Amino acid sequence: MYLHAPEAEDLERTWKWHNDPELYKTLLGTFHYVSRATEEDWLGKKLIYSPQELNLAICLRSDSQHIGNVYLRSIDWFARHGEVELFLGEVVHRSKGYGQAAMRLLVKYAFHDLGLVRLYSPILEDNEPSIRMFEKCGFVLEGKLRKHAFKDGRLKDVLVMGLVAENA
Repeated sequence: MYLHAPEAEDLERTWKWHNDPELYKTLLGTFHYVSRATEEDWLGKKLIYSPQELNLAICLRSDSQHIGNVYLRSIDWFARHGEVELFLGEVVHRSKGYGQAAMRLLVKYAFHDLGLVRLYSPILEDNEPSIRMFEKCGFVLEGKLRKHAFKDGRLKDVLVMGLVAENA
């Protein structure tokens, strides 16, 4: 498992993932179909350096296959914290430890190389696999945003899980 910056060649994969309503059932964001042109524009923006966010592709070491993305966003360099998000694009790659391995790599990079001291992630209340993955990486429940996300025709709570560098 390794992480790398996204490349223009990732377009077809990310376009497919962003048009998968099943994937979005587990994610905080609202699903909507995106055109290839919209995806190309989105990816183009993610290829450009930003001091407030880091977007990385999750790849298998065995064959360099791009299987998902991990993000460090809303970086606050003064308070030294950032928001993390992760998804694996295909069902076949889920529940195999890849998300946990990718998150551990991102946590190490954020704390040791970037000097951040706290990471946090908003997670849908019923996304048990993500909750377990974050717990295995040392994240703890810090709070709950009540009725914060509209999914499956109803408002759902969002859990906020966090990790501080001294506990990593």
